[in-house]
Amino acid sequence: MIYNESPRRKQITQQVSWGHWFAFANILMAIAISSVYLFSTPIADTPISFIYLITTWLGHTAFITFLGFVILIMPLCYQLTNLRVLKGVASLIAAICLALLAFDALLYNKTGFHITLSSAELLRSETAGQISAFGWLQWFYLFLLTIIWLMFQLVVANAIFKRIARFQRLKFGPYLITSLVVCFITSHAIHIWADARLYTPVLKQDNMFPLSYPATAKTLMARYGLLDLNQRQQQEELQYNSQTSRFTYPPQQVYCSVNKAKKVVVLATLDEISTEIPGLGQNDFHLNMQTDNQGLARQLLYGIPNNLLQITAGPAVATELLSAFDVELITYVDGKLNTHDLSMADASFVQSSDQAEQPTREAAFKSFSERLLQSDSGFYMGVVSSEELNEFDLEGLNNDTNLILIHKLSAGQFILRSNFVNNDTISTNEDVIPTVLFEFGCLAEAMKYSTGQTLQNPNRQWLVSTYDNNLIVVKYPLKTIIATDGSYEVIDVNSNTKVLLDIDTNLLSRSIKHLEDFSAR
Repeated sequence: MIYNESPRRKQITQQVSWGHWFAFANILMAIAISSVYLFSTPIADTPISFIYLITTWLGHTAFITFLGFVILIMPLCYQLTNLRVLKGVASLIAAICLALLAFDALLYNKTGFHITLSSAELLRSETAGQISAFGWLQWFYLFLLTIIWLMFQLVVANAIFKRIARFQRLKFGPYLITSLVVCFITSHAIHIWADARLYTPVLKQDNMFPLSYPATAKTLMARYGLLDLNQRQQQEELQYNSQTSRFTYPPQQVYCSVNKAKKVVVLATLDEISTEIPGLGQNDFHLNMQTDNQGLARQLLYGIPNNLLQITAGPAVATELLSAFDVELITYVDGKLNTHDLSMADASFVQSSDQAEQPTREAAFKSFSERLLQSDSGFYMGVVSSEELNEFDLEGLNNDTNLILIHKLSAGQFILRSNFVNNDTISTNEDVIPTVLFEFGCLAEAMKYSTGQTLQNPNRQWLVSTYDNNLIVVKYPLKTIIATDGSYEVIDVNSNTKVLLDIDTNLLSRSIKHLEDFSAR
């Protein structure tokens, strides 16, 4: 007996076949869109890392696109009977998913992290300023682009359905699927090998693509007793500690004009102070990882993290710019007065060369404070003791003086107080020199010479710095310290106690990209 195929079964078969070819078309579009990730990171510089990059790009992109088809569109092929509705809903889903992929690619290119639930707050803070600046024309263009993208998906859906019989006669489908599966498996196999061998050119690509969770040797091999984790940690420390380099400061030339009539004073101390200074606002937290006056002074003057500061030998941008416009620049640190610049990494603040004898600490401080109080303009920076700060007549400063004061609180944390910056933020040592130069009228981008930001108009509510080969990331009230072996601890800066929270990987990715963007300029 011959059973004829029912019309409904024939329709389902046709719709499922259409769905597969529609998914294939979107895989090609997803691969094209995801190429943005390839240009957002340094190019693979070894044959193995290049093979891993290509196989991950093709295999992973095809996998997540097809997975989206199986979850979101294939059930519709079995449930919906109206073909127009099926094509419309499938096109809408595909348009939204690929639009999210495109947005994620642009976000990764800009910030270094992907769209996830855990990154929602960080994403909101990163994009709030840009969205608030949208006018009606920008919103209109965005709406128009959305409509065009949806119509393009509808055109593709209809074109595939009209030619479904022709596509079914093509024989390259199995070969294509096999190639993509091989790419997917190969990428994971390479990553397992690279993780076991600490092969950095491959491992640094871990976070390149969205929804990417590559298999690692640490979990697979340790589970079967094939990896000694203690030995692996020692190997990591040796590898990372042996990596040294030199840093060209500034990474970009800085050109700007300076208003020499301005007067800016920066005073910092590593001690606690009890003096109340009226007229100064204060922020919630200031990040300072320096433990000696010399290191603190150099970081305030250069505005870069400690790891870069140690391998920087060029003169500070601030001193060159201010000197070029004849702005008086005087620094006082450790009882030494200096009217010149710190240029070498191991240099100390010393008296200017036109003075015959080294003044005593008391005389040097008196000279610094007198010149500061009597002058109507200039840049004055002093890293002082609490006793010297108490002796300083801060209330005697004229009304046109812009003052920044950094000091320790009783809990051991630091705070920044000022009469001219936005105190509704957190700050770090690296923010000071961009703030000073901006106040002098220099409109050059801070990222050209510093990892900090101007505190008059801060554009991010998180901080990143380094100290002793550790990465420090702060998003108030939490400070995360990440060691070179990947271990970390999260500290509540208000109570100065450890808290049991997972690391914010999105903020970590954004922070690392911020430092990489600066050093790679």
